[in-house]
Amino acid sequence: MMLRIVKMGGNETRELPIINLSDKNLKQNTELWSFTRDSVREAMEHHGWFVAEYNNFPTGLHQSILEAAKELLDLPVEIKLKNENHKAGHGYITMMSDGQPVHEGLGIDQVNDVQQCRGFSRLMWPDDHDDNDRFCETVHAYAKMQAELEQLVIRMLFESYNVEKYTEKYIGGTRYLLRLLKYRRLPNGEPNRKFISHTDKSFISILHQNHITGLMLKSEKEDVWYHFTPSPTRFVVIAGDAIMAWSNDRIKACYHKVEMESVEMRYSLGFFSFQEGMISTPEEMVDKDHPLAYNPFHHDGLLEYYETLEVHLKAHRTMTKAYCGIP
Repeated sequence: MMLRIVKMGGNETRELPIINLSDKNLKQNTELWSFTRDSVREAMEHHGWFVAEYNNFPTGLHQSILEAAKELLDLPVEIKLKNENHKAGHGYITMMSDGQPVHEGLGIDQVNDVQQCRGFSRLMWPDDHDDNDRFCETVHAYAKMQAELEQLVIRMLFESYNVEKYTEKYIGGTRYLLRLLKYRRLPNGEPNRKFISHTDKSFISILHQNHITGLMLKSEKEDVWYHFTPSPTRFVVIAGDAIMAWSNDRIKACYHKVEMESVEMRYSLGFFSFQEGMISTPEEMVDKDHPLAYNPFHHDGLLEYYETLEVHLKAHRTMTKAYCGIP
């Protein structure tokens, strides 16, 4: 694991957990694999997140996906409103301030299915086949790369907990959601700090973005906030509420937020994994120091429960304990 020193204010510094997942020699049953695998687990247990240094994707894909996000988010509102989905956080959302949008997001569910990508792009550009074909190709290629990264992280985590026998079942039951997001300052030109800290309801989330800073991540064990400095090959891997329950609280869901200081737009991509079936804590994760803390639950059921809560409760991981926790 590579640690980069970051300033926290005053004379205090912290080490940002950056793990290289691009090494061509990173293969199972090697010393490098074992070291990296253990670093991933350590970072997830200590922080609830880590930064993956990952460049196993075609040159130009980073710029292409950001251009696709901008093109999509620049569409008229009446078109973006067609992105409907009954699942929480899966369709079009917007946050307004003084009548102006300061945050927008659209979602493509089952994004690794090219037919789903094609259906979404035709919905957004029904009369422009060139635009919707180009968008579909870019998004599908990007989602394929992100799924490979997510599955690499999963293989390492499952192996580190000696539950690798469940890996293929997990991968086979995974549904991926890609969200394309835009953030801006307040209409009066002041920095936007109104985005509340929250946890994701996913199993794993992977965040990627343009060059505009603003993402902040809370370290679970240190109880401090880190500022993320973006680059095209850096992906923030975040623990969601579902992996917290699956791991029996060994990994805690990560609180994160965005604070917009820049006058430029911040475009980001959120790649979220969800399980189609029942999520159960493996028996190997239960012992005298970690008594079983969660009942088995359906991931979509957690999302439905989320929709019933008041806004101030939705952001917190305590909702998962309320939904399926063992008293």
